[in-house]
Amino acid sequence: MLNTWTFMAYVLVSVFLFWVIPARFRPAFLVLISAGYFYCYYPKEVLFLLVLSMVVYLAGVIQDREVLPRTSLTIGTVILLVGILAYFKYSGFILENLKPLLEPLLQTRLSIPKIFIPIGISYFTFKMIHYIVDISRKQIERHNLIMFLSYIFFYPILVSGPIERFQPFSKQLRESAGFQRGYVMEGLPRIGSGLFKKIVLADTLGATAVLLQQPDLLAWQYWLASLAFTLQLYFDFSGYSDMAIGISRLFGIRVMENFNWPYLAANISDFWKRWHMSLTGWFRDYLFIPLGGSRGNLSMIIRNTLIVMAVTGLWHGAGWHFIFWGLYHAGGLIILRLYRKYLLPVLAQKTDFMSSAPAQALGVLLTFAFVNIGWIFFACDMEQSIYVLKHLF
Repeated sequence: MLNTWTFMAYVLVSVFLFWVIPARFRPAFLVLISAGYFYCYYPKEVLFLLVLSMVVYLAGVIQDREVLPRTSLTIGTVILLVGILAYFKYSGFILENLKPLLEPLLQTRLSIPKIFIPIGISYFTFKMIHYIVDISRKQIERHNLIMFLSYIFFYPILVSGPIERFQPFSKQLRESAGFQRGYVMEGLPRIGSGLFKKIVLADTLGATAVLLQQPDLLAWQYWLASLAFTLQLYFDFSGYSDMAIGISRLFGIRVMENFNWPYLAANISDFWKRWHMSLTGWFRDYLFIPLGGSRGNLSMIIRNTLIVMAVTGLWHGAGWHFIFWGLYHAGGLIILRLYRKYLLPVLAQKTDFMSSAPAQALGVLLTFAFVNIGWIFFACDMEQSIYVLKHLF
C-alpha cells in the first residue's frame, strides 16, 4: 500500500499543505489527513477506531484527574483493549480449536463466523495500551484530544509501525517551528531505500520464497526457499519501516527505528535487540518487566521468557505455527541464558577463543542459521513446517 503512486501523491499533497498552514492548525490537519487516508481504504473501521480512541482518551483524562482509582481504571481499559484485539484477531482461531470439543456436546455442526479484522488493529491496540499505562505512571504530560488523535491515527505508521511512543511524538509535533530542508534531505533517501528493498529485493525474492509452500521438492530447494524467505521478510518489513520513517521525517517527526542489521547479530538475544525493535521494546516495557523481568530466580526468568515469546508469536498471527515460532525463539533465549550462566565462565577460564573475532563470526553464523530455520514456522502452517524440516534434515 505504501509503494503505490496514489499513496505517494497523497503524501506529497499532505506534506505540502501541512507546512503551508499555520503551525497551530497542524495537529488538527494531521488528524484530518490521517483519518481521511484510513477512511478511503477502510471506511467501515474508521468510525469504530475513532470511538475506541475517544474511550481511551476519556479514560486517560479520568486517570489524570484522579476521579476514579488509577489502578482499577488502567486494568479495566487494558482488559477492554486486549479483549477487542482478541475478538477480532483470535476468536476464529479459538473457535476453530474448540469446534471438535463443542460439536459432540451440542450434537450439531458448528460454522465459524467470518470476522473482518480491522487493518492495523494490533498496532492501534498496542499504542493505546502504552498510552493508558504511561498515563497511570504519570509519564505523559497534559495534552488535548487533537494531539492524542494525531498520535493514534498518524498515517505513515498506521498499518505496519513502528510502534511509536506518545511522548516523543507529541513533543516533536508541539515544538515544530517550521519546515526545514533537512526534513527532505533525510526523508527522501529513506523512502527511496524502502522502495528499493520492497520492490527490487523483497518482491524478487518472493518468487523463490513461495517454494516453501510446495510439496515434494529436494532438500537443496527447500534450503534455497528458506533463505529466500528469510531475506524477503527482512527486506519487505524493513522496507516498509524505511518508508514510514522517511515519510514521517517529511512531517518533521522522527519516529523510532525498527531494524539494526538483525542478521549480523552475534546471538539470539542480540537479534531481538535489532529486529522489530519497537515491538521488542514494547513487550519489554509492558509485559516482560511487569511480569518480573530478569529480577527473579532462574525459573521465573524462564517462565517470563516463555510467556513473552509465546505472546510475541501470537501477536504476529492467529495460528499454532506462530505460537511455536515464538516458543522456538524462547528456547533459544533460555539456552543462551543457561550457556552464559554455567558454561561460558568455564570456557573463558580455559581459552581466549570465546572473545576472539572467529568466535564472534561463528556466533553470527549460528544465530543466522537458528533464525533462518525458525522462519519456516512463520511462513508455513505446522504440517508443512514439519514436512519441510524432515526434508531439510
